[in-house]
Amino acid sequence: MKRLLAAVLFLIGMTGIATACPNWQLPGVQSYYTTGQDLWTPNSYSVTAGGDQYLRNCGFNHSGYVISRPDFEFQIDGLQGYNRLNIRAVGSCDTVLLVNDSTGGWWFNDDGLGNLNPSIDVYNPVNGVWDVWVGTYGTGYCSATLTLETF
Repeated sequence: MKRLLAAVLFLIGMTGIATACPNWQLPGVQSYYTTGQDLWTPNSYSVTAGGDQYLRNCGFNHSGYVISRPDFEFQIDGLQGYNRLNIRAVGSCDTVLLVNDSTGGWWFNDDGLGNLNPSIDVYNPVNGVWDVWVGTYGTGYCSATLTLETF
């Protein structure tokens, strides 16, 4: 009986941890509708990078801190005809990107743009909802700019 109670308490505790992790099912802090053609010209958005959720504690094989809700939720249509979607961030600190794409795939980058800034290229992107977290490599917060662009 004690083992059963301990197992139940452990599972309840783990559920609490999991719900605090990045969750694509939560609404984005900021939500936008855009199209592949709109993104032919880079579109930029201001954000405070960082959070209290350490990605490694959430089952990701990457280091970085984000919030639970996506910083951005983009409904992107008209991506057919564009072979690449670039998502990048520039911050006043070491920033990271975490993206859940429209097919449910996860993407992460730390320094792909250089100078401690991340960049993700998604080839043959698919229409739908894209959730984006702009985090920090360390525990602090900083101002950042997220940019999306199609090619």
